[in-house]
Amino acid sequence: MEERDKIIVGAIKQCSTRKSIEDTFKLYKIEEKEERILKLNECMGNPETYFSSEKVSIDEKYELTLQMFLTASWKLVALYDRMGVGV
Repeated sequence: MEERDKIIVGAIKQCSTRKSIEDTFKLYKIEEKEERILKLNECMGNPETYFSSEKVSIDEKYELTLQMFLTASWKLVALYDRMGVGV
């Protein structure tokens, strides 16, 4: 990962609201939802996301990824990993 990407991911990790995430993306001029999804997933340790339908729009994927990030359950999984506890 490039240094700029590390900085962006670090900034996003500090966000706790939709507005702060959107503001961070605007600050770093990240407009494409595909790139936003990649950055959010990087923050969460690149989880595998499965959809029940193959016809999921990019807007729906972005919304799901954003909600996954905002619930912060990914932080708990990372903590369990560091503790050596299987989830």
